[in-house]
Amino acid sequence: MATSSALSLFLHLILFFFFFFLTFSTLQASFGYDNAPDDPLHLIEVTSITPAHHCTKLGPVRQTPGVVGLPLAHRHGPCSPIFHEQPPSMYYRSVLHKDRMRVASLNGFSLKRKTPRRSLLIDGGSNAQLPITSSSEFVVTVGLGTPMLDLVLIFDTGSDISWTQCQPCSSTLCYPQQGQMFDPSNSSTFSKPPCSTSSCSYSIDYADGSHSNGYYGQDTLTLTPEYVFPKFLFGCGQNNSDGYGGAAGVLGLGQGATTLISATQSEFASIFCYCIPPTESSTGYLLFGLKALEVCQTSTFTPLITDPSRPSLYFVNLLGITVGTKSITMPSSMKSRAIIDSGTMITRLPPSVYSVVQAEFKNLMKDYPAVPGSDLLDTCYDLSKYQNATIPKLVLNFENCKVPLDPSAAIWTESDSKFCLAFSVNKNHDDLVIIGSAQQRNLNILYDIQDHKVEFGSGSCGE
Repeated sequence: MATSSALSLFLHLILFFFFFFLTFSTLQASFGYDNAPDDPLHLIEVTSITPAHHCTKLGPVRQTPGVVGLPLAHRHGPCSPIFHEQPPSMYYRSVLHKDRMRVASLNGFSLKRKTPRRSLLIDGGSNAQLPITSSSEFVVTVGLGTPMLDLVLIFDTGSDISWTQCQPCSSTLCYPQQGQMFDPSNSSTFSKPPCSTSSCSYSIDYADGSHSNGYYGQDTLTLTPEYVFPKFLFGCGQNNSDGYGGAAGVLGLGQGATTLISATQSEFASIFCYCIPPTESSTGYLLFGLKALEVCQTSTFTPLITDPSRPSLYFVNLLGITVGTKSITMPSSMKSRAIIDSGTMITRLPPSVYSVVQAEFKNLMKDYPAVPGSDLLDTCYDLSKYQNATIPKLVLNFENCKVPLDPSAAIWTESDSKFCLAFSVNKNHDDLVIIGSAQQRNLNILYDIQDHKVEFGSGSCGE
C-alpha cells in the first residue's frame, strides 16, 4: 500500500513538472524565444529579412470581416496601396535622411528651444505646439466625407493633428499624391469649425524645411462601415511640400485634443493597438477599443509617463537593453525616459549605452564578414552568401517588464547583401532616447491612455 502511494506521488510529480515545463516553454514561444532562454542568438533564414517585390502576407485584419481595425502597410512596400518601385539605394537614402531630420527636430523642439521648429497658427493669432511630422514608413486607409473618399494617410503616434491635401490646390502648392485629392465642396457633411475670426488656419513648418499650411475643417470620418465619426476635426492642406511618398497626409495618433484618439474617445475609451509588419512584403494592423483589448491585451506593461512640456508624445521608462545574454543599463547620470515613436525608424541610444550594445553585437556577429557602414548605421555585414544566419537576441528592459524583440528588429536591411545593426547613437548625451518603429516590428503594442500604461506582446503581423 505504501509502495503504491509512493508510486502515485512520484507519477503526480512527474506530470506536474512536465506540464510546468510545457507551460513555461509555451510562454517563452509566445514572446518570441526560438531557442533556450540562455541562448544569445536567433537562427533565421536570410531571405526572411531580404526585401521582397510582391505582397505575400496580407495579415489578419484584411482577412477578417467586421474587425474594428485598419491594415497597416509599409508605404514603399508591395502591400501598400500607394506602392511604386524605386531603386533601393534611392529609397534607403531618402528614408534615413528623413529619419535624421525627424530626430533632429524632436531634439530641437524638446531640449534646445522654448518653441518648436514648426508652429500651428489657430484663429489667426495663437500658436499651439505640435509634435514633429512623420518620417514614418507606414500607412493606413480611412474614409473622409459624404460620399466617402478613401485616403491613404501616414500613421504617426508622434503627431497630434491629422491633415490631408484639399482642393482647390494648384500643382505648385500641393504635391502629387496617388489617388483623388479631397474636395470639401463635394462632401455634403463638410463644415468649418467655430472660430473667433473669419478663418481657422494652421501653419506647420518642419525642421527639414518642409511645410503644410491650410485651414481646419470638419467632416465624417469612416474607419469601418460600423464605426463612423461625424464632425472629425482635420487640417485641410492648401500649401504643402512634398516628402510623403504619394500619401494624402498624416493620421495623428498622439495625445491631444485634435487627434484621432481624442475624437473617438467615447467609442474606444482612448485605447488602441498596432502591430508593425516585420517585412515590407506583409501587413500589420491598427486596432481600437474592445478589439484592441481582445487581440493585444497582456499582463506585460510599463507605465505611461506624462510630460507637460511635450504632452502629445508617449513616454516610458527604459531601464536598459539586453544583447544576447549581456544586460546594459541606462547610465544613472541621465533619465531613463524614452519615447515610443512610430514616426522614427531607427532607435536612438545614449553614446555610453550604444557603444556597449555595438561591441556585444559585433562580438556575437564575429563569424560574418563586416562591410562599411554609414554615420547613422555603422555596424554592417554581408549575409548574402548565407542561407541561414544567427543574429543576437535583443530585449528592451522597461520599468516593470522585459520585452523580447522580434528577430527582424535587430537588423536594418539596406540591400540583398548589406545588413546593419538597426540602432544608432545620439550625438549628445542629453538627446531624447527614442524607440523607433524598426524595434517595434511584430509586437502588439497596446496604448491604454486612461489607465496610463503601454502593454507589449508578441504580434501576429503577416500571419
